[in-house]
Amino acid sequence: MKNKRIKKSDEAVVGIVVTVLLIGLILAVLVMVNTVYVPQWTEGNEAAHMEEISNQFTQLKYALDLQSIANDSTTMSTSVVLGSREIPFFNSGRTYGSLQIEDNNCNIIVNRNGTSTSYSYLSDSIKYSSGNSRFVDQSYVYQAGALILSQLESSIVYGMPSFFVTVWGENMSFTIVNISGISGKTFVSGYGTYPIYTKCINSEHTYNVINNVTNITVVTEYPNAWKMIFNNSLVSYTYNGIDFSFDESYSDRIIVEFSDSEGDYFNLLIKEVEISAQIAFGLVG
Repeated sequence: MKNKRIKKSDEAVVGIVVTVLLIGLILAVLVMVNTVYVPQWTEGNEAAHMEEISNQFTQLKYALDLQSIANDSTTMSTSVVLGSREIPFFNSGRTYGSLQIEDNNCNIIVNRNGTSTSYSYLSDSIKYSSGNSRFVDQSYVYQAGALILSQLESSIVYGMPSFFVTVWGENMSFTIVNISGISGKTFVSGYGTYPIYTKCINSEHTYNVINNVTNITVVTEYPNAWKMIFNNSLVSYTYNGIDFSFDESYSDRIIVEFSDSEGDYFNLLIKEVEISAQIAFGLVG
């Protein structure tokens, strides 16, 4: 009788030990997955989401370019997804973002030779900022016709504005898309899909001519991107007597300067298109 009791007691202990070991094994696997694989999956989700934002802002620029060219007052909508989805079962990996229309944070100033008169063009910007936990944070910005990708303290041009040389040594052309946000409809944050409504409210039918341009200054948070814009448009045309250079001594602006030993300067054909923009549901105006 005593031997049988001892045997039953041993079986119970073995069952408890096996259960504890199984629980420990499951916990170990969960910890390994959470510490090794979930961060990788999260980074992959965030990278895929930033690629999605890239495509959506490309569509936004395409819509604004069409409105600028056609001078059409029809309201257009472009959707932007804020944040990335969470990883199923583990209930983690969800990130959030913000979408805003920043007030008057881009100013393009044109100066002429022989006069103190300058021409100033202010514009709002449409900006998406990520809140990634693993993948590097990025911002996509539509500013005065340009699409800019900003990362850390650097920025690059992702989509060129309508700035080009029409006749080297004579004329440049620049169409400035002036974004104007509607009060109360300029900011959302969190997670979900939100529309950006844009509408052309005024477009000049002809270009205004600014003669003898000595420099163009862009006051912006993204001087590196605007330097790339000017350089890409002008680098192939460093002949016929006129040259250009950059003043990069300021952190909040880039200045492109034109010089000509014979005293001749570019004429700038400039056109301003005013676009009304609003974020979130409920179209106003």
